[in-house]
Amino acid sequence: MQYSWDVLLRERKKEQTRQALIAAAERLFDEQGYEGTTVEQIAAAANVSTRTFFTYFRHKADVLYHNSTESVEAALRVIASRAPDESPPQLLARAFNRLLQDSWEMGMYAGLIGHALTLPIASPKASIERSNARLERLAAALVEVCPEEVDRVGSYAMVGAAIGAVSAAVGAALGEERTDEEALEAGRCACRRALAGFDRSREAGSGDDGRSPGP
Repeated sequence: MQYSWDVLLRERKKEQTRQALIAAAERLFDEQGYEGTTVEQIAAAANVSTRTFFTYFRHKADVLYHNSTESVEAALRVIASRAPDESPPQLLARAFNRLLQDSWEMGMYAGLIGHALTLPIASPKASIERSNARLERLAAALVEVCPEEVDRVGSYAMVGAAIGAVSAAVGAALGEERTDEEALEAGRCACRRALAGFDRSREAGSGDDGRSPGP
C-alpha cells in the first residue's frame, strides 16, 4: 500500500512539474515572443533545471503542442460514441469538429496546424512523428467502430483527406488575415466537404467508400 501511495505522489509531482513548465512557457511566449524565449528561461521560470525541461519536452516547440494529445483524445471519444445511423465519413467529420473546437479553445491554432505557419520547425522528425501518431490513432479508432464499412487503407484515406483539407483551409484563412473564428469555420467546412465525397461514393456504389479495392 505504501508503495502505491509513493508512486501516486511521484506521478502527481511529475504532472505538476510538467504543468509548471507549460505555464511558464506560455507566459514567456506571450511576453517576449517565441523566438525571444529560451529553454533556459522557461526552466528558470518554472523553478527547475534545464535538464528537467528536457525530461518532459524534447524541443522548445513541443511545448506549443502539449494540447495535441488532449484534443485527439476528445476526437477519439466522439468516434467511440457513433450513432446507429451515422456513416463513417459523418462520424469522422463530427470527431474533427470536436478536435478543432477543443484545440482552438486550448490555444493551439486549429489543432492540426498549431503555430507551424509562423514558427520554425525545430525538429522535422518530431513533427512527423506527431502527425503520424495522430493519423494512426484516429484511423485505427474508425476501423474499430466501423469494421464492416471501413478497412485500414480506407480509414487512412479518410483521415488523411480530413487533415489535408483542414490544414489547407485554415492556412489559407490565416494567410488572408481572417479572424480566428473565420479560420476555424473554414477548417470545419473544408473537412465536411472532403469527407462528404466519401459518402457520395458510398451512395453511388463506386467503391470509394472507405474500403480498399480487392485484388
